[in-house]
Amino acid sequence: MTRLQDKVALVTGAGAGIGKAIAETFGKEGAKVVVNDLNTDTAKAVADGINKGGGTAASIQADVSKEADAAKIVKFTVDTYGSLDVLVNNAGIELIKPTHELTEQEWDAVMNVNLKGLFFVSKHGVVQMMAQGGGSIINMASAAGLIGFPLLGSYCASKGGVVQLTKTMALECRPANVRVNAICPALIETDLGDRFVDSYKAAGIPADELLMSMQGRMGTVQDVAGAALFLASDDSTFVNGVALPVDGGACAG
Repeated sequence: MTRLQDKVALVTGAGAGIGKAIAETFGKEGAKVVVNDLNTDTAKAVADGINKGGGTAASIQADVSKEADAAKIVKFTVDTYGSLDVLVNNAGIELIKPTHELTEQEWDAVMNVNLKGLFFVSKHGVVQMMAQGGGSIINMASAAGLIGFPLLGSYCASKGGVVQLTKTMALECRPANVRVNAICPALIETDLGDRFVDSYKAAGIPADELLMSMQGRMGTVQDVAGAALFLASDDSTFVNGVALPVDGGACAG
């Protein structure tokens, strides 16, 4: 039997990169997957790919930074597949800029998606999980939520907030058999990861040397998807409130 057989999973920001890899992995492991993205076409393409591969998936376009949309995503999931067993809050954006140069609008844009959007979807998702007797919430934080990185002030602040919200919700939701954990990837081979590297180089920061000294290699989306699979599965039933680095040891030193 596959590890997520008969479970229903919602993955936000799943049109590309880490979210796509998680959605596809969950589909292969037997979950019924709802693929959310801001882009209608990419969400549908990922869901179609899961279905063509023998899995079960549906897609929905929504903006997690709007509470009405967050509620809509959860309702769609339950209406379509009958429950919500696993929620992966993956939707996120970055802004690479010196902190003292950030505008209020830029700061708010990052917080609205990375932290407030995660709060909105979790708020509605956890109510469903409590009603049905349990579930697993997986929040995509970052190594940048555990240690500081130059030019990532708003991003680091948002991901640090994700880590603390994860721990708080884990304690609040434990009596209802809802586990809440976070994954903290370092640099991963995605478009976002490439933008980090390119921006660091443009700012005169030796990104390649920094990458090798901190984590040894660029991570892959499958590195992160594997961690998400563990936290979604019954293999992790006693894991709760963890901020799990997936970073090749970058945060160990």
